[in-house]
Amino acid sequence: MPPTDEECLAFWNEQHAKGIKGLRGRVKAIHEKWPAKADHMAYYDWSSRRADNEMAREMVPVPREDLVTMITTMNYNRDTDRGRLVNALERVVVPWIPVGSHRNGEIYRIAPGAFGLQADDNDPKTDRELVPDNVLGVNTNVQPTVPYRSRKANFSEVSTKSNESDDSEIGGFVFHQIGALEFWGDKVENFRSYEDAARGPWLPTRFCVVIRFGKSGTANGVYLIYDFYPRDESGERDLRMDSDDWGQLPGDRSGQQFSVAKIADEITELRFGRTFELRDVLDYPVELVRTVKTPQDAIIRATIA
Repeated sequence: MPPTDEECLAFWNEQHAKGIKGLRGRVKAIHEKWPAKADHMAYYDWSSRRADNEMAREMVPVPREDLVTMITTMNYNRDTDRGRLVNALERVVVPWIPVGSHRNGEIYRIAPGAFGLQADDNDPKTDRELVPDNVLGVNTNVQPTVPYRSRKANFSEVSTKSNESDDSEIGGFVFHQIGALEFWGDKVENFRSYEDAARGPWLPTRFCVVIRFGKSGTANGVYLIYDFYPRDESGERDLRMDSDDWGQLPGDRSGQQFSVAKIADEITELRFGRTFELRDVLDYPVELVRTVKTPQDAIIRATIA
């Protein structure tokens, strides 16, 4: 029996989450899934119909409440769940998510997106299946040499010890990217309503917002992570920045520098009118790495050296 529309959609979401690119790779995956000609031709027909409606669908954003619910309740280990989230975050029109204010007085929001951060080594040597880079890991016990910061005791420059073990929470964590942190670019007194928020102006901070999750795939905190590979005017990424001017929230006169900090236990806590505090702060540069799947379908950090 040819695959149903539901089966076709589940397969498409799975392939999207795995990041399979190129015509040859997609065709191979389709024929492995449905070897019979009638079955894979049925999928091609479904895919064609889907493509015809794709642009119209891309222009219709997922409602903000639905997006927040998805981020809060999904299983981050599941390919299809991540596929749906990436699809929602990367649409042409995406609803921004309010964050609140910091002690510096600035107002912040999330501009959704799934690919703001880059791993230090995008192609690590591993025998396991790499997860697409909407999911990355941070090694909190590794301190790269660039940009310079007084080295923490017993910290290496790269991850030379394998993270691919049963205990993936030691020395770091894995996360799913959900967007860029932006701040209100006008006087605070001119921010009075959601209508003002919709009109802007909003400016970049070079921080990205991510959802940490554990071996069970359950969300476990909202974090800010600094982007050490900013894009240039053409959209291309620069080399890892070597300037001392990194990791500061706009308007923060305290001069606090950090690469990673927690801002909420759950994304549902974020809202305008709320003042957030930085917790679990790391005041030194960190290493971002790709992630891999375990035989138990959990996601853990890959080793890059």
